[in-house]
Amino acid sequence: MRITRDTLLKLAKDTVAKRFVPDKNVIAVFLVGSLRPDDSQVDVAADVDLLVINNGEPMRDREIVKLSNEYHLDISFESNSKYAQARELRGDPWRGWAMWDPYLLHQKGRFFEYTQSIVRAQFDDPLNLLKRARYFSVPAREAWYEMQLNPASASPLKLLKAAYDAANALVSLNGAPITERRLLLEFPARAQSLGLPELIQPLFASVSTSVPATDIRQWLQAWEIAFQAAAQSPGDLRLHAARLSYYKSGIETLLDGDLPAAALWPMLYTWALTAENGSLNDSQVKSWGAACVEMGLSPKALPERLQALDSFLDGLEERLEQLTAENGL
Repeated sequence: MRITRDTLLKLAKDTVAKRFVPDKNVIAVFLVGSLRPDDSQVDVAADVDLLVINNGEPMRDREIVKLSNEYHLDISFESNSKYAQARELRGDPWRGWAMWDPYLLHQKGRFFEYTQSIVRAQFDDPLNLLKRARYFSVPAREAWYEMQLNPASASPLKLLKAAYDAANALVSLNGAPITERRLLLEFPARAQSLGLPELIQPLFASVSTSVPATDIRQWLQAWEIAFQAAAQSPGDLRLHAARLSYYKSGIETLLDGDLPAAALWPMLYTWALTAENGSLNDSQVKSWGAACVEMGLSPKALPERLQALDSFLDGLEERLEQLTAENGL
């Protein structure tokens, strides 16, 4: 059976009709993420992102629902209290963009129209652009300081999270944040459009040394074994078993594309998550350690990654300071 956007959209609508429309505590449900645009193309494996707004605190933050080996629902639950101050959402890069142009699947009352109208007003004013950028830049710099001043606190996952925040701080100046699977793929074009191509190399260097596609392929099997082990008890739903094909197909597609180095990000980030999960055996830990050495994430090489991250953050902060001064903020 050929899976299309319409196929997945129908599955999402059916889920909403059965689970959420009858629930008196659900205020609204939206389709968000990469499937939202009408012209979106469905990958070999993909997730369907749903945002559920509850009246009061939801029982869970996130749920993964397997549809097939290749497709799953990724459902986020949030309290309506987080959307009560709609003006504040203009400075929130995740919730602000979620309300900018979602696909409304269900609502009670006029929650969506009211919230969206306020969010869209002055959304691109410099003050709100800077708020969204600093949402990411502040924790990125704080993480860098902590790792720099206390090297024992540094880890591959902490470094990669800081790099992810730093990259999204920059791209928040010209659009929505980049999702975790496509960070290094989409970042170069976004940096180019901001007139900052010189920040592309420092970001890539903060994630890893230059690694050929053949080496990335070499580690794919060990990564998959680690993911499967962590998926047995995933405290972090990013490591849910239903997401294995989603990540693996994305990595393989990137390796076959024009920028194979972009495949490093989803593999390294999820592999680092598995290492923190605590479910890897000695052999799997050894494989992860060997990959860290080869890809420049070992304790010995982390200072080089921190230096590259510092260079990126310096360039980012210069741009933010420039925008602040130009707009008298």
